[in-house]
Amino acid sequence: MSTNTEARISLLERDVADLRTWSLEQSKVSVAILAALGDLQKGQEELRKGQEELRKDQEGLRAEVGGLREELHAEVRELRKDLYTEARSLRGEIGAVRSEVGGLRNELGGVKEELKEIQGDLGAVKRSAGNLESSMKRVEGDVAEVKAGHIELRNLVAGMVR
Repeated sequence: MSTNTEARISLLERDVADLRTWSLEQSKVSVAILAALGDLQKGQEELRKGQEELRKDQEGLRAEVGGLREELHAEVRELRKDLYTEARSLRGEIGAVRSEVGGLRNELGGVKEELKEIQGDLGAVKRSAGNLESSMKRVEGDVAEVKAGHIELRNLVAGMVR
């Protein structure tokens, strides 16, 4: 063998050794890549599980919100019913009060009429009292005249008797 051939063989052996080293490194890189891919797959699976749990939680929350809405609607219906009943009751009470006020107005009208009659009677009584006072003054004047006449008569009778 020639030196040239030996050099080529030596070069080829070095190249083969380099290729084996490179292949070994590539195998290590491939193993690392496969390990990283495995980790990524595990992470992806964990994300899927987390996503599924979030979906379940979301469904639970939706169901809870739906239940709360139903409760709220039921409460609102009950409150409306109570308010309607209360309003009807108040309308009845207002009607009764209006009726009572109408009755009181009628009574007040009657009282006003009676007051007018009483005022008319009072005016008649005052006029009668005034007429009575005038008559009493005339009677007192007449009585005074009768007394004066009586005294004069007494004096005349006393003068005759003497």
